[in-house]
Amino acid sequence: MTPAQLESGLPVEAPDKEALVKRNPYDNFAAVEAERKPYNLDDEWKLTKAPNPDWNFGDGANNDKWKNHKFLSIDPYEDGRDLVLNYKLMISATIPRPIALASSVTEDGKTRNIAPFSYFQCVTTDANDTVKNILATKECCISLTSDWIIEAANFTSVNTPPHISEWELAGLTPIPGDVVKVPYVGESPYSVECKYYSHQDFYSRVNPGVKTATQIIVEIVRFHIWEDALGPDRATADARKLRPVARLGGITYGNLFEGFEIPRPDAFRALRQDERVDKILKEQESQAQPKI
Repeated sequence: MTPAQLESGLPVEAPDKEALVKRNPYDNFAAVEAERKPYNLDDEWKLTKAPNPDWNFGDGANNDKWKNHKFLSIDPYEDGRDLVLNYKLMISATIPRPIALASSVTEDGKTRNIAPFSYFQCVTTDANDTVKNILATKECCISLTSDWIIEAANFTSVNTPPHISEWELAGLTPIPGDVVKVPYVGESPYSVECKYYSHQDFYSRVNPGVKTATQIIVEIVRFHIWEDALGPDRATADARKLRPVARLGGITYGNLFEGFEIPRPDAFRALRQDERVDKILKEQESQAQPKI
C-alpha cells in the first residue's frame, strides 16, 4: 500500500464474504481441475428433440424416476442452522441463473465500479392469476423445473380462466405444504414454501397510470429437496441430480449437462501484495490526483 493510501484512511478491502461462505470446497483446486477435460471454445449451439416429443396433456412427468427419491424438509430458521447455509442452498438449487455485470459510479464520480450479479432477472410484463392469488393470500410455493417435467411445466402456461386449475391438466402432483396452505410440485426435486414480504407495482411510461407489472418479494419459510441431491452440509445442492431446465428465447429451452468451476479471487488484502495489482493501484492514484 502506498503512503498516500495509508494516509487517506480508506479501507484496505471490503468485507471478505467469501471467508464466511467458504464457496470453494477444494484444498488444491488447480490439481482437481488438471484432471478434467479441457473446455472447448469451438463448441457450437445445437438443438435436440424435446425430452418427450409425444407428451400430451395430463401425462405429468415424462418418466417415473422421481418417485425413487426421498424428500428432506428444512426449516431455514431451525435451531443451530447457520443462516449462511440458506444462502448456499438457494444459490446452488436456484439454477441456472443469468449473470449480469452491473457497472456503477460513486456519488462523487471519481470511482467506477463493476461487479457480477447472479440475482438478475426480468420482471413480468403481464400480471396473471399468480400475482392476484399471492397478493390475496400472502402465500405461494416455488418448484424447480427439471427436464423430466418440462413438458408438463410448459403446459401450465395454457390460458385457462382463473377458476380452472392447471394441476390436473398438466398431470402434476400437488403436495401439501408444511407451513403454507399452497401445495408444491411432487415431481420437482427442489421446492420452497414462501410467504409474502412486499411488492412493487410498475407503471407504463407510454400510458401513465396504467399498471404493467408487479414484482413480488417472498420469504422462504421451508425448503424441500431430495435427500440424495443435498450435500452433507445440508446447504449444497447437486446439479447432476436436479437436471434443471433454462428458458431461452421464443420456444427454446436449454439444459445443464456440463459445467466448469472458477474459484473466486483471493481476499483483496492478499492481492494488494502482488506487484501487478500494486502497479494498477498506483496508476489509479496518480489519475485521481488534482491537476495543478
